[in-house]
Amino acid sequence: MEHFSISALVKLPFERALRETHQALKDEGFVVITEIDLQAQLAVKANRQIRPYTILGVWEPSWEYEALNREPDIGLLMPSHVCLWENSDGTCTLATADLKHLCHTDENPPLAEAARAINARLRAVVASVQAAWMTDTPQPSAHAKGSETEAAKAG
Repeated sequence: MEHFSISALVKLPFERALRETHQALKDEGFVVITEIDLQAQLAVKANRQIRPYTILGVWEPSWEYEALNREPDIGLLMPSHVCLWENSDGTCTLATADLKHLCHTDENPPLAEAARAINARLRAVVASVQAAWMTDTPQPSAHAKGSETEAAKAG
């Protein structure tokens, strides 16, 4: 599926990665209209256990409106899906469909331009979440804080 997706390895625990994904989507102007916890749903509906896996249905309302006015059947691809799942090593994978492969817009330049813009914003979301682990700053331990205070007094 890598040819049809925009995806990245995220070096965060699942719950933190999910929060970061929500924030990055909001920052890029997307609205989360559905959230499916597949792990919970499969446990309840099929008595099956899987790793944490969430599908977010997201959209950008003005683009959706414009796209539906130009191509009513594009609704089959709405909302865009952003998937997050936990990997066995404690990292996560964040993935979304690459619209350039799903939306054949060659005959409709305005729709093609809108799809490129949405794709760029989805790429920005993935990049933002992927980089979130780098913003974590380790908190000094109580022992280290005490040593710093003592060193400052001695200096």
